[in-house]
Amino acid sequence: MPLEIVILAAGRGKRMRSDLPKVLHSLGGRPILQHVIESSSVLRPERINIVVGATKDYIVDTISRFPLNMPDPDTRLNWIVQPSPEGTGQAALLAVEDMDDDSTVVILNGDMPLITPDTIMETANVGGHLNMVTDILDNPGSFGRILRDENDRISGIVEERDATDEQKKIREVNANCFGMKASWLKKWLPRLNDRNSQQEYYLTDIVSLAVADGLAIRRVSPVDGNEMLGANNRAELADLERVYQRRVARHLMEDGLTMMDPARFDLRGILKHGLDCRIDINVILEGKVRIGNNVSIGAHSVIRNSVIGHDTHILENTVIENSMIGSHCVVGPFARIRPVTLIGDNSRIGNFVEVKESLIDRGSKVNHLSYIGDARIGRNVNVGAGVITCNYDGARKHKTIIQDEVFVGSDSQLVAPVVIGQGATIAAGTTITSNVNNDSLVLTRTPQKTLPNWNRRNRD
Repeated sequence: MPLEIVILAAGRGKRMRSDLPKVLHSLGGRPILQHVIESSSVLRPERINIVVGATKDYIVDTISRFPLNMPDPDTRLNWIVQPSPEGTGQAALLAVEDMDDDSTVVILNGDMPLITPDTIMETANVGGHLNMVTDILDNPGSFGRILRDENDRISGIVEERDATDEQKKIREVNANCFGMKASWLKKWLPRLNDRNSQQEYYLTDIVSLAVADGLAIRRVSPVDGNEMLGANNRAELADLERVYQRRVARHLMEDGLTMMDPARFDLRGILKHGLDCRIDINVILEGKVRIGNNVSIGAHSVIRNSVIGHDTHILENTVIENSMIGSHCVVGPFARIRPVTLIGDNSRIGNFVEVKESLIDRGSKVNHLSYIGDARIGRNVNVGAGVITCNYDGARKHKTIIQDEVFVGSDSQLVAPVVIGQGATIAAGTTITSNVNNDSLVLTRTPQKTLPNWNRRNRD
């Protein structure tokens, strides 16, 4: 039987006090909705049907800007618009209209980003039942309460706002995750009514309709006790972020990654790591990050959309963006590697060095207090402290090319466009404004003068 996923994502999230749709708020650096899409995609469904409101175009555009991590990239996302907010029941009806009757349907909330593929898979195992995920909570809060008959069988759901004081004491709650055959949904959804405090069509009312039709209701327990967590305001979103980051950190550590303190680590994207890697405190990884074997990342470092080679050490307070760092390198502390930079193997980028849109080939060193921009630096080059590539003339950027085996002395300025030939030596304090020949020494300093027996005027 084909599997159809339905994700209800049309809620406005008024308590967020935001123009941003609730499902687009960020969790781990990606939209909340994306987490639900990716978890459900593990089941390789026929389609993932996403019901959204009037902001459909904005939601689709936002999701398209984040790479989806799905086992089958051809899984189709079917976007459905709910023209007016008339409840989850109406939203589900819009989604099932064109489904085959023999399809299995799993319905999820778009604002439950911690739902796991295992729980969704168990919900999809419908057989002759209506499956629903419930959990026992010490503080049920705003969740709908599960009603049971005298034989302890599920008989219905009452939303918290419609519950009596006695019903609010019930600790078993509804997770808004259902699995059933499409033919049953098509039968029940048109029979829903809006006689409730919200004057909306509640999807949860299908449970009492199923019971009336003699269909057994099967409870599914969530694999992870945090799967039902969502966020209705910014404080809850911050709490949700910490729960998510703890889960991510545990998975990474179980996969062999060493963390000095998992409570002080943030992954806001996707990390692929090799063996024997070590991450210190307050490290933030964003976007797609890949690190090789035996890599260490120092405290307070930020790495975005970058690749780090084997046996490389990123020292503390280093920022790396959209760049590639080779193997056996040392970068930092307090280094900034800006986008479109390639650092070759066995290279060293030291403290207070900024590199932008540059290639630094293997074995080269820029150890102290330098700016390297729009440059191509060859192999085994030594760039001294305080060296600046002057790449901008006020209107355009220009290239600096430093060939292999060059030595650039401290406090030199290389005014681009300029080429420093192989094996050349640039003396300290030199300003280069024209090309330098191979194996030559260049210095532009004013000759040193010595005046003996000098008497300063302010000296007694």
